[in-house]
Amino acid sequence: MPQVIKLKRGLKTNLPTTGMNAGEPMFTTDRGTLHVAIDATTKKPVVPAIDDLSSIPSISAAEDLILIHDASEASNQKEKKITFADFKSALNIPAGDTDEKVAVVNGGTAGYIWGTNGSDGILRMGSSMSWTKDSGNAFVTLDVATVDGGTF
Repeated sequence: MPQVIKLKRGLKTNLPTTGMNAGEPMFTTDRGTLHVAIDATTKKPVVPAIDDLSSIPSISAAEDLILIHDASEASNQKEKKITFADFKSALNIPAGDTDEKVAVVNGGTAGYIWGTNGSDGILRMGSSMSWTKDSGNAFVTLDVATVDGGTF
């Protein structure tokens, strides 16, 4: 006769916080997550494969979360969460800005891809190139006189 393995299951809010057995798996029926007990009072979530997740049509900056892999974490769960609003703040993008502007230099002002304030920079142009910023400050135009692919 075949063996049957059953997992403890229930709502995420009802996951136990005590009385667990090390290695005991628990499945949440409302969230579709799996948690494994480490000891009687500690459990860790099993993180789903990113490729298996579905996309969302729009973002609520204050409520929606981004999954981050914290490479500096040495002993605990490396996967962390951050709100989209806090993520934009960490990149120095103004809260109300919907453009893809970011500061390349740590501490720089969003929009200056060439440095912290426009006077210093990491983007250099050759003599056949120029750029201009429109009067409304909405965009930068990059003009290239010659594109030379070189030889092989």
